Amino acid sequence: MSKNAILDQVFPVRSKSVLALQAAGSRDDATTFETLAHDANGVAKAFGDAPAAKHWHALATALEVVRFLTEWEQASLSAAIDADRFLRAARLRLKQLREGSEPDSFVTRLVEVLSAINGAFEISAIGHLRRQLAGIPLPIAIFSDPPFERPDWTREQEQIPTQQKPDLTVAFVEFKINGTTAERIQTLRPRETHDLDIAVRVSRWPETATTLVLSPVSLEPRDSYDLPNFRFSRPSGEPPYFFQQRGRMILHAPQNLKARPFEFMYSAEFQPAPSEKPVSIAGQRTLRLDGSELGRQPITGYPGIDRKLIALRDALRLEPLVPENDLEDLLAVLVPLANLMGQAVQDNKFPAAISEAEFQRQVREWLRQQPAIGVALEEQAHSTGGRTDLSFRGIRIELKSETAKKLLPEDCKHYASQPVSYAVGTNRRIAVLCVLDCSPKKEVPFPVEDGLFVYPIDTGTSPVYIVCCLIQGSLAKPSSFSR
Repeated sequence: MSKNAILDQVFPVRSKSVLALQAAGSRDDATTFETLAHDANGVAKAFGDAPAAKHWHALATALEVVRFLTEWEQASLSAAIDADRFLRAARLRLKQLREGSEPDSFVTRLVEVLSAINGAFEISAIGHLRRQLAGIPLPIAIFSDPPFERPDWTREQEQIPTQQKPDLTVAFVEFKINGTTAERIQTLRPRETHDLDIAVRVSRWPETATTLVLSPVSLEPRDSYDLPNFRFSRPSGEPPYFFQQRGRMILHAPQNLKARPFEFMYSAEFQPAPSEKPVSIAGQRTLRLDGSELGRQPITGYPGIDRKLIALRDALRLEPLVPENDLEDLLAVLVPLANLMGQAVQDNKFPAAISEAEFQRQVREWLRQQPAIGVALEEQAHSTGGRTDLSFRGIRIELKSETAKKLLPEDCKHYASQPVSYAVGTNRRIAVLCVLDCSPKKEVPFPVEDGLFVYPIDTGTSPVYIVCCLIQGSLAKPSSFSR
């Protein structure tokens, strides 16, 4: 048989793929299909330039789609956060298969079967889809067509390139603030002195330079901060060189809740300036500092809730689909609602069950007392063919009152679809869900800040973010727990 015959490599992978697709689902499916996809890509590579290679690349992609679907099923059953990310990944791989493959009968049939996941696809349909894939015939090619290999004598004739100096690079390795590695957005108390440690790696030292200077660059008002310059003298020994140094920094002014973090970028400059090409900068050299002063300028009056609000704000700022103006309007509503959450537990503000209409009346009254909201708060605004409870500058606020059973934060997701519909109908990516749990209580309340959280709800194309405020009412008297 020809030396290019690879049937002994091809047939086992094809057989295992068919058996795995026909088998009942198990917890090991994700690992199984990941391995099979890797093996199928290996077979495609072994075929080289043979026409069968494209079939095996397509089969490998289909097996990856099945792997993502099984991970979606397992994540959904275990209530993992954002389980639908696996379904989105499967749809993306299908899109790549559809757009990146040359059409033929095998690839066309694969795409036709897998296209079911683009619609209202249910977890229960995964097994049927797997069996359909197993039934698609794949011609088993026998011979490979290896890429042309150049003779050794052609390589010997190649000229050896002349050695050049390595690039002149300053790589920022780490920032530390008060001995701890700086976070993506570092909270820093203003009007206090803090340590700032810096570590850099220099690929080589220019012949004419004597000093390396690292300086902060920022568009912030110059009198609002003091950050150190770092200076390093020419080292001895062989490159690369590693430098560390500590300085002091201070923020002179606190920040408003709606203000963006202070942002500073460090530049690197050799002195005297070398005559060669400019310095290349690598690594993370940007400091983002949040100067919120919750102790002296509280947001809601409840420290735990204030910290949660800051974390929620920072998380939503990272979402590219949430405009800054919408986030500011959201915070204007969340601050009084979060304060109401604290009052509800501290004073047992809702001692007995109340109707949803009464809850809406009290929340409306409380929000309209806030000068930042006042007349801009609407009631019964139209959206998506329905009426929203409350609305502030297009931010929809859905209110619910639960009188029968105790709710925990994860239970509120049951109500999330309604505000999602209202948000989409107003061309927004965020909405508020405020739930009053006024069912009879026999247990102690949970920490108030745990009732403030964000649900990313998948709409099939992109997420909508529902900010939930779970208010605890009908609390048991503390003395009842000692009886």
